[in-house]
Amino acid sequence: MSNFTKEQAINLRAQLLRASVQCSERCLYQSAKWIAELASSLKDPADFDSHDDLDSDIAMPDGYPPDRISIFSTSEDDEESRLEAQEIGHYLLAKSFFDCREYDRCAAVFIPLNHTPVNVSSASPEPENHTPTKAGKGKGKAPAQSPEAIPRPRTTSLPRMSQKSLFLALYAKYMAGEKRKDEESEMIMGPMDTGATINKELIEIARRLEDWFQERAIQGKEAQDHGWLEYLYGVILAKSSSIEDAKEYLIKSVHLNPFIWSAWTELRDLLTNVEA
Repeated sequence: MSNFTKEQAINLRAQLLRASVQCSERCLYQSAKWIAELASSLKDPADFDSHDDLDSDIAMPDGYPPDRISIFSTSEDDEESRLEAQEIGHYLLAKSFFDCREYDRCAAVFIPLNHTPVNVSSASPEPENHTPTKAGKGKGKAPAQSPEAIPRPRTTSLPRMSQKSLFLALYAKYMAGEKRKDEESEMIMGPMDTGATINKELIEIARRLEDWFQERAIQGKEAQDHGWLEYLYGVILAKSSSIEDAKEYLIKSVHLNPFIWSAWTELRDLLTNVEA
């Protein structure tokens, strides 16, 4: 690998990424994952000219295939397009993990496991924004440790990434939490047990999204949001019984992108339940 020229490495990596996409499109997910892992072992073209990571300047360096942005990016926003193009290798690797239901590995591609929330304001641990802190209203008994009892420090800033990659990483965290919740339910619940388990990832996801929305508001970039993260936050709020806040963000989602059908169905279910 170390004997590859810059041009050879760029061409081989591009071929592998295309092959991973082709396998994924045909639902050959294990093959797509294997190829994406192989591509990730090759030096990214950006590294030939810069040792900066995704938190650095997003200007595309010389040496990228000229069609890289147009093929792999789905965004019409220039900044988002460049971010998506720059992180395409990471995205395809994460997507292949998600398709194989390896949700934790998917999330860790963009949010490393050592990137944990830290308390940056001991004087004000509780945020003023919408947070899924309300207890559920089901008939079952409350879990031994409810969301309110879990410490909720503010998180540090997320690594710089596109909205597309951030959605995938946080949605993977959500799915990982749902998977663990179902496994715990099967282990501790018998036929007569009415206890409840919770998705323990909800609070962290909500905190990260709150920080992201705050940063976008400060930068005046709310109009450039794509709606997907608003949809995800609406789902998180609904799962936490913050119904009014959930409806607010789901409405924002469909205003930004009316083609997110999942947001419409979530909103319909919330409105139906409220009316009932």
